[in-house]
Amino acid sequence: MATLNIMDVSKWQGTINWDKVKASGKVDGVILRVLGSKGGKPYVDPTFEANYKACVERGIPVGAYYYSAATLRSAANIELALLRRTILGKKFQLPIAVDIEHETQKWLGKQKLTDLVAYQLSMIESWGVYAMLYANLDFCLNYLYAGGAALKQYDLWLAAYRVNKTKPATDFGFGMWQHTSTDSVPGVSGNVDMSYAYKNYPAIIKKAGLELVK
Repeated sequence: MATLNIMDVSKWQGTINWDKVKASGKVDGVILRVLGSKGGKPYVDPTFEANYKACVERGIPVGAYYYSAATLRSAANIELALLRRTILGKKFQLPIAVDIEHETQKWLGKQKLTDLVAYQLSMIESWGVYAMLYANLDFCLNYLYAGGAALKQYDLWLAAYRVNKTKPATDFGFGMWQHTSTDSVPGVSGNVDMSYAYKNYPAIIKKAGLELVK
């Protein structure tokens, strides 16, 4: 299949003209931030609901991600509870990702962070949707067992910005590659993240019946 071009956005992109995004033909799907974190506490991204509604109305495949600052399972449960309340009953044609890149998570050690992330992903998967891990290359190499047994059942959304624009060569696989944070898309003010998806997630998710958050 052809590689899909996936944009991800949050409150930092402000108000988006989704008609222009759709008309541009540059975006095959969008992953929206549901939760951010401030002082280690999760909050609902103020643009999520409006962006979700706009994508649904225009038939733009949509996924979600949340930024995790958790270093304990108890903190992860608080994040997950808020995430589920926010997306319950909504449909997603792209994965729902846990974003692992918080500085304090580095001090857990590879095994503890890997175990925590595997728990978070398993909880999201239990809601009847397609769970995915988002992490940058540094985290994957130095702070997680990215290709280990605990995480191999989940797709990885890898962030790695390359000057030469070549796909990163890794010992672990990844289903999506966030290749830039400085792209431009009509309808979006300023820079935006763009990724290549190497799987037809909308088709996979629809066939498996993993669209609805339960």
